[in-house]
Amino acid sequence: MEFLQYLEQTALATFIRESSSYLGFPTVLFLHTLGLSILVGVNSIVAIRVLGVASSIPLKPLHRLYPFMWAGFVLTVISGLGLGIAAATTRLVNPILLFKLVMIAIATPIMRVMEKKVFTSPSGLKEVDPQAGKAMAAALLVLWTIIMIAGRLIAYSATILGGR
Repeated sequence: MEFLQYLEQTALATFIRESSSYLGFPTVLFLHTLGLSILVGVNSIVAIRVLGVASSIPLKPLHRLYPFMWAGFVLTVISGLGLGIAAATTRLVNPILLFKLVMIAIATPIMRVMEKKVFTSPSGLKEVDPQAGKAMAAALLVLWTIIMIAGRLIAYSATILGGR
């Protein structure tokens, strides 16, 4: 708990939490939302295509979207850390946030494996078991939906968890 108190008292955490301008919390929250939108939006496009929707669109060119997906991921992680340290003593011990982080820890490797297996193999889904590609795509759609819901519920933690 001492470390969390230290994090919460850093200049960056204080700025994010107490800035009277729009440069603090609102900006970091906007960047978090923007990063998540890019990450989940692009991931959803790719996953839905891997599941067979819009099969007239070639799968291979969608690999060009992965840099945007990873950029969204990095932006989300960095801004999420900022949001976390701004109220470290309460937010970083929040069970809903911890659940969200576990779901991210599950989704991220699946996203990377799908990129490797589906897009960097010479023949795409032909070389990979198509069912495995579809299972990864479906799992990602479910996981990112759960992650977004959990993230939204963090704002209502006191109500959900009874004063936490």
